[in-house]
Amino acid sequence: MQQLAPAATGNTDRTAELAALNDAARTGSLATSKTVFTRALADILAGEDPDPGTRQLNLMMGQSSLRRLINETPIDPGNDPHGERDFGVVEFEGHKIFWKVDVYANDGTRSWGSETPWDAQLSFRIVTIMLASDW
Repeated sequence: MQQLAPAATGNTDRTAELAALNDAARTGSLATSKTVFTRALADILAGEDPDPGTRQLNLMMGQSSLRRLINETPIDPGNDPHGERDFGVVEFEGHKIFWKVDVYANDGTRSWGSETPWDAQLSFRIVTIMLASDW
């Protein structure tokens, strides 16, 4: 029995493009993206030293170490069912950390999702790094 080819839907599979942009956002190399840390995670990274300068230094060093860990840890396929590389989980200093990428229209407001998330100029990515309990 002959198999028929699926009907053309006009939709282009943009998974590889989305994954590449999400990877670039996660590494901090995509101009149309930014990374944010939740307050609870930032407080843990800063530590409890009474000196504000020491807390700031601890925060910056912790953020750098955590970003490096996130970028070096392979994404579990169970956390990436669509292959877009937009969510992951790591363990950091005894804490379960989630990171996720959200894509918004690059209209200056970031109020709405992007209709063209594969277009780096028309979309804006926010990488959120958080404690699992912040989810």
